Amino acid sequence: MPEHAQRITAHQTTALNAADGTAAPHDIASTASSLEIDGLLAENQRQRQRIADLELTVVEYRKQMSQVLTSTSWRVTSPLRVFAAGVRIARLRARRWVARRRRRRSAAATLRLSGLFAPAAHLLPETSPLRRAGADRRPAPPARRPRDANTVLPRIVVVAHVHYPELWADIEDRLARIHEPFDLIVTVTQGTAESAIPAISRRHVNARIELVPNRGRDWAPLIHVVNEGLLRGYTAVAKVHTKKSEHRLDGDTWRLELLDGILESPDAIKRTVDLLDADRTVGIVLPTGHVSGPDHWGSNQGIVELLASRLPMAFDPDELAFPAGSMFWCRPWLLEQLAELGLDENDFEVEGGQYDGTTAHALERMVGVMSTVGGMDLVETLDVPSRTRELQRHPPAPAKLLAFYLPQYYANADNDEFWGEGFTDWHNVRRALPLYAGHRQPITPPEHVGYYDLADGEELRRQADDVRAMGIDALVFYHYWFDGRRALRTPLDNLLADPSIPLPFALCWANEPWTRRWDGLDMDVLISQTYTQGWEHRFYDDIRPALFDPRYVTVDEKPLLLVYRLDLLPDLKAALAIWRHLAEEDGLEGLHILGVLPSRDFGDVDPSALDQLDGLISFPPGSGVSLTSIVDCVPGGVAGLTGDVYSYDTAADSPALAAPEGVHVPVYPTVFPGWDNTARRGIDAYVFHGSNPVTFRRWLQRATRYNPEHDPNLVFINAWNEWAEGAHLEGGELPDIFPSSYRAFRGH
Repeated sequence: MPEHAQRITAHQTTALNAADGTAAPHDIASTASSLEIDGLLAENQRQRQRIADLELTVVEYRKQMSQVLTSTSWRVTSPLRVFAAGVRIARLRARRWVARRRRRRSAAATLRLSGLFAPAAHLLPETSPLRRAGADRRPAPPARRPRDANTVLPRIVVVAHVHYPELWADIEDRLARIHEPFDLIVTVTQGTAESAIPAISRRHVNARIELVPNRGRDWAPLIHVVNEGLLRGYTAVAKVHTKKSEHRLDGDTWRLELLDGILESPDAIKRTVDLLDADRTVGIVLPTGHVSGPDHWGSNQGIVELLASRLPMAFDPDELAFPAGSMFWCRPWLLEQLAELGLDENDFEVEGGQYDGTTAHALERMVGVMSTVGGMDLVETLDVPSRTRELQRHPPAPAKLLAFYLPQYYANADNDEFWGEGFTDWHNVRRALPLYAGHRQPITPPEHVGYYDLADGEELRRQADDVRAMGIDALVFYHYWFDGRRALRTPLDNLLADPSIPLPFALCWANEPWTRRWDGLDMDVLISQTYTQGWEHRFYDDIRPALFDPRYVTVDEKPLLLVYRLDLLPDLKAALAIWRHLAEEDGLEGLHILGVLPSRDFGDVDPSALDQLDGLISFPPGSGVSLTSIVDCVPGGVAGLTGDVYSYDTAADSPALAAPEGVHVPVYPTVFPGWDNTARRGIDAYVFHGSNPVTFRRWLQRATRYNPEHDPNLVFINAWNEWAEGAHLEGGELPDIFPSSYRAFRGH
């Protein structure tokens, strides 16, 4: 029987004996209370004595270590230790190199399907609460703690979980090695670890201390921290906990190895945080030798697949790499994505000494999976110096992000005529229905965005603030001009009329017929696109006021202009020459003109005409991405679908862009955070299943490295607000792909 249980039984026995005979009830209560107090005082004295004994042990240990380190034998054997360490390091690096090559070959050859759809319930452990909760539960949107621009946070936040209060001193000793300001968040297991709180509060008066139930070990408390949005705004998170690992004989040694691995010394800590800040291809830094791989899936793969399907996020089980022991440095953005899983304490098993097959064990692997899927490496502390040197030799080039903008969301005469009075694209968004199990429709704006009306000029001001806060450099407005007829012009007119709206912008001429099918093809044409004599001059006159706006985007001091359908222009070479001449006559440096890379639905364009452009841009899904159908993999099928379901994961790994044969202009990438035009096309829809912020991060990060030699390095995003096509940044957050040192370049 445990000691505390024995003590309670003794108190109860004494009280009962006192009650036997003539003792009054209040005497019985008084006796029991007195005994309880005596017991607590005795326990307090025992704990004080234990602390004193431990402090003496630490002093003696340090004395012995000092004697060893200054001894002659230690100095004499130093070369042998250095040589042996070098051999161990060389072997470790060789094993990691082989493992990385194997994972890369696997990734290049395999269509990743795990995580796209929820696994069958029988593939989950019978005791898993997630099995009982239901595989198709849709997570609620995570809480977003607003960033306070006036609050200056330190770079580091330490998240520590305390379950064994007697082990807090191990963490405390190592926190002293952080020689820069840091915030401390401590989760304390309720009912077992409150005795550590006074010691924590004395040394860290500003620490945030949260009492949590005894569920999910160190991972349920971390989910609580993430769900509260407490990690936002930091550069690096150090995750530690009081770890016993009673199923291992070397549990104490393992704990100290992990703690010393990530909190080794002030210099090592600074190098790690500097690397996480500067190299956004690093997701997790963990103690050397503590990366586990696919042979450590255990009984957890089904749970990870279920959690991933909530995003949904495809991954390859053979690429598994995760931080064994759950102590590591991490990029805050990566941990914040755990909030998207919609977990709470009820999704974790009641503690029973489990060593496998729980939600906590699955999350330990999940964070490694998300790092890999997001294009971020797991770096061991041994490799931090070499990664830093490599980054200094080959720093990534900064990039400017421009998102396409749909000015459709307001009632206007054209919409009234073609679609019915009061129609906007919001009507399509609201009526969308899911086409198959796991299909996320309708895709609607969050409450803070809402179904806005772009006839109100103040909406652009609100969006300008959101664009800047997210880190987007400019919006590219679709410009609808049909040989003199203007459409959907009110938002642009409102912007030009109010120079106080801080919104950088450019124009993309959507020079295709306006059709009823929203796809730009010549069927059910509502407004034809014609090119009568002198159209080039009339088009320039129409866009001229925008070109002279000080907020208009320029490249080499030339206003940026995009043209969507190059194949429809009667004489591309002549049009380019005329526009540039008119701009120079106006006193501008010229025009920087980009065209959309001819897609599957476009006609051919003379390569010599394309060479007269300043560049081309891909425009997925029409061009620049691989299309891999997974419609046959949808559980239960997709009845009646005449469109298709594609792998978003494969699209994100599309081959590098190249100009058409014979064309020698740069090609700039365009990425999309998602694509699903069910709202507009119903069963004719094309859906890219598996879109999520983590995979989008990998694609966006890769896109910024397509043209590092170009200045500026432009990356386009489709789109800011294409809600009816499931392609929108608005209402979300941009992945953290840029170091803080790029903020000056990008104007943020």
